[in-house]
Amino acid sequence: MQTLPTQNSGFFEIARESSDISFEELSERYLTPEIPVIIEGVGKEWHARECWNEHYLHEKLSQEPSASTASLWYWMNRDSLTEDYTTPDFVNQSLDSPLVFPRTQHLRLWINKKGHVSSWHYDGSLVNVFNVQVKGKKEWVLVSPHTPLDCYPYTSFAIIKGDDDKMLNGKVFTRFVINEGDILYIPPVWFHKVVACDAENINLNWLFTKKETTATSATLKREVERYIINDYLKNHRFKLVRTMLKQFNRYAPGYVKISWRYQELIRTPYSISKTDLVKHIAKEAILLGKTLWHLNKIKAYTKTLSKPRKIQKSLP
Repeated sequence: MQTLPTQNSGFFEIARESSDISFEELSERYLTPEIPVIIEGVGKEWHARECWNEHYLHEKLSQEPSASTASLWYWMNRDSLTEDYTTPDFVNQSLDSPLVFPRTQHLRLWINKKGHVSSWHYDGSLVNVFNVQVKGKKEWVLVSPHTPLDCYPYTSFAIIKGDDDKMLNGKVFTRFVINEGDILYIPPVWFHKVVACDAENINLNWLFTKKETTATSATLKREVERYIINDYLKNHRFKLVRTMLKQFNRYAPGYVKISWRYQELIRTPYSISKTDLVKHIAKEAILLGKTLWHLNKIKAYTKTLSKPRKIQKSLP
């Protein structure tokens, strides 16, 4: 079984596998222990590499009943646009496993120009992500959840401090470029920052959340505590509290919503006590001070985000 680097901090080389890796091998080495890996050359023969561009995709998505525009990407069903690519067997087996929560939307589509930056964050709802680089290339930095970054209170977004070298000091991390046709597996609660390198960069993401994990990390514990508090607020005895949370989640961008996608919480090795929750609230309060100190950097970053063009549905 693949293991994480033994050092407490510093750079490590991400593992790489060939496209003929089996689902069983992938599960044992990476999916079960939740370790990132690049699977090379999976999409090198896809027609999508030749025909996909922003204009083509907008035309196609306008004819897809399931397609919708999110804050930074497009949602699609897993059978969308499959005439242009082939979903790998290990992806299908992961999505169809009885050990994962069922989803109505499995697929995200990203279209980014050169220089677009997805700043430091980890994905919500404890998702596992298979990210395939269809066109262009992107530089990634992943940070282990065992050496977490400071986050804005009750979010999965790391506080923007403007100096990556300082942010990575004392962290276990890897840095790499993902090329056309390669798939990156991003385990739950791994922090990442992504920079688009080419003139046009197109990515597909398949998402799934396991019902149970044996992995442990400081970030996973924080996330479990965060969702327990969210559940408490969602079912609070005072209607005002419930309404405030509902309104926040209604109008906030998807990447900062305080929510959990599934009816039940993922099973983890952690047993969270009331003392743990009190400590959690105190830590988040401390992070509020750091947030205010770096507030100007948040405004500067949000201005650089390029939102996807809204899909115009074709009339029947």
